[in-house]
Amino acid sequence: MNRPMDLIVEEIVNLLGENLREEFEERAAIIEFDAHLLRAHAECLALLYVLRRHPEVLAKIR
Repeated sequence: MNRPMDLIVEEIVNLLGENLREEFEERAAIIEFDAHLLRAHAECLALLYVLRRHPEVLAKIR
C-alpha cells in the first residue's frame, strides 16, 4: 500500500496470507470506487468482508 492504513486494520491485514491480502486490496478498491468512500473507510469494510468469508484468520489475532 502506498499510504498508511488505520493501525488496527494494518495489524490484522498483516496477518493475512498473500491471497487474502490480494482479496482485501481488491475489495477495498471496489468499495472505494463504487461507494465513493474514503480509502480508510473502504479498507475497514473490506477487512470485515474478508474476515466474514475467512473467519479462521481471527484465530491468529491475540
